[in-house]
Amino acid sequence: MKITKIECIPVILKYKRPNIMGGRVIPASEPVIIKIHTDEGIVGVAEAGHASLGYIGEGQDSAMGVINNLFGPGVLLGEDPCNIEKLVSRMYRMTKHNNQAIAGIDFALHDIVGKKLGVPVYMLLGGLSNPKIPLGIVITRPSTDEVVATSIGAVKAGFKSIKLKHTGTVEGDLVNIEAVREAVGYDVRIGMDINGGWDYFEALGALKKMEKYNLFTCEQPLPWWDIDGLARLRRQVSVPITADESAAELNHVIQIIQKNAADCFFIKIAKVGGLTMAKKWVSIAQAANIPVMCGCLCGSGLESSAQTHFIAAIDWMGRLEHENNGPLHIHDVYDTVSQPITDDLAVTVPRYEGGYLYPLEGPGLGTELNEDLVKELITPGKKPTVIEK
Repeated sequence: MKITKIECIPVILKYKRPNIMGGRVIPASEPVIIKIHTDEGIVGVAEAGHASLGYIGEGQDSAMGVINNLFGPGVLLGEDPCNIEKLVSRMYRMTKHNNQAIAGIDFALHDIVGKKLGVPVYMLLGGLSNPKIPLGIVITRPSTDEVVATSIGAVKAGFKSIKLKHTGTVEGDLVNIEAVREAVGYDVRIGMDINGGWDYFEALGALKKMEKYNLFTCEQPLPWWDIDGLARLRRQVSVPITADESAAELNHVIQIIQKNAADCFFIKIAKVGGLTMAKKWVSIAQAANIPVMCGCLCGSGLESSAQTHFIAAIDWMGRLEHENNGPLHIHDVYDTVSQPITDDLAVTVPRYEGGYLYPLEGPGLGTELNEDLVKELITPGKKPTVIEK
């Protein structure tokens, strides 16, 4: 089997309710759909979540550019898509800071191999370790009243933890934490996700004040580059520290472990370069006995499906709840059973029910692209691209 053609399709997925991150309004997710064609007629389809220049440093144009100009002609076209390790390693060595583009290709390659063998992707990753995945939820709402209402709804829906986004100010964060803790009580796990929005002095003061609310974690309180600061902060506060943006590359994970800078790791599969790289990434964390939570880049059921297969397959991912909730964020629902999603990029979205997530059982990623919908969602001013052998 050989790769004959690669398509990249930039799309916009508008949120039913805009996300708020660090006080900024994010109205939509902007992924790139990747379709890898083979000479046997098998097509791998994937997307790796919101291509955000401000978060990962990759946008739609840069992701499509590196695929069309480097990865496609230099690594992929004419090659056997079953040789995933070789292809991912070559792409990884060829560039830097293009993990999301590599991840989309990695997802599509796994889709091809799963379809070829007639098995779900989790079987390619080691089999089924975690068939029923507990979920936490990230709350991204503009007002404290909405944050509280959404938190109460999430608890009723069965989510195991609530994580609040940074409001843009320490004062706003404290108001939200106090209000949510009062609303849901102390039996519910509550955390904060700052996305690197505090400096060291702000973080120290804020977390000292938040200790009384019994937070289960504070995710990425300092900028991604300040691993030494995370280590210093961790020695000063009782709130467990989770590293997210600081841990994009394999050597970042090693540095954080060596510096004792985190109690937990937070992975987004696209952030680290796909399923192939994620297995290595999690193995390093496991070697240090540090648990890993998995989030998302607010992609469709395509991104969600790929990540669900990973969480379901890797035993070490069974220690904590996960936040692989892209379709829930886009469509503003708590589950897909009482509130079925029918207008997603994926024809079939993984099942979210009662605060749990279940992997799709079909071959490959277990779903297909909603081709009719794609035509309506292409990013204004941009066009799909095709390269072929």
